[in-house]
Amino acid sequence: MAERNSYTTRELAQMWNVSESTVKRWADIGELKCYRTPGKHRRFTLDHITEFQVTKGFEATGILIDQDWELPDLDTFLNQKKSDKIREAVLFLAVHNQCGRIRELLERLHIRGVSLAEIYDEVILPVMTSLEESRKGGTVSFGQYRVAVNNLETGLSYFFPKTIRRRRNGNTALCAAPDSCSLLLLNASARVLEIEGWECLNLGHNAPFSAMAEMVEKEPVNLVCVNVSCRKNAQLAEEFPCLCKAADHYRIPIVLLGPELADAKDREPFGRAEYFPSLRAFRQYVARFKG
Repeated sequence: MAERNSYTTRELAQMWNVSESTVKRWADIGELKCYRTPGKHRRFTLDHITEFQVTKGFEATGILIDQDWELPDLDTFLNQKKSDKIREAVLFLAVHNQCGRIRELLERLHIRGVSLAEIYDEVILPVMTSLEESRKGGTVSFGQYRVAVNNLETGLSYFFPKTIRRRRNGNTALCAAPDSCSLLLLNASARVLEIEGWECLNLGHNAPFSAMAEMVEKEPVNLVCVNVSCRKNAQLAEEFPCLCKAADHYRIPIVLLGPELADAKDREPFGRAEYFPSLRAFRQYVARFKG
């Protein structure tokens, strides 16, 4: 096995299902970055692998060989894409202040063909739910909860530049939350849009609908993405029509995201907006969007 955090020509050939000579050729012509050991052997880091896949626009179909982790069998779970075990690992790393390791884990999952939307749906958001439940149940203090959430977002911010993206498509989306929706969830929708080639204007959370409407009036927006985390909020229901008026004037669709709105009755005040229960479904929508 190669040194920690680096991989051999043979390991990359196995992961990409190509010959070792092909990997060597990519490295020798400079398409695939590497470094040389004292014995002149090629070695490849995760950054080298991810950058190459982003440039080439393809994903791994084989497996990566085990790396030393704090958690035993983690590479096996990554190779088999066992979401429950991966969630346990991410939760452990978040609670133990290991944002760098979270980034490495997400990179290794992504180069195995798992999309950003799937990472959020299957790993990150369920971990957030688990942390929320632990905080409410008293098994995790508020301080520990905030540290873990910040580690998740930091790990994601390190990981995001390594993701494979589509070319710019000329569309612009406005993302915002009118309440105290988690920034992690809000940033998730913005990142999914960027992955699909969109430019994203992110207003953050606690952004009133009037501010969103003003942006629709002033910016060339093709889509408004609203993230909501609270149910049956009378004030939001009263303010929502001002955004609808601006969007209707320019024939701009409004989409709604937020696991708290899974019940159709809770979405009644936002009837004008199309609801997506998952980021995977949202990604499919924006990927085929015709402005």
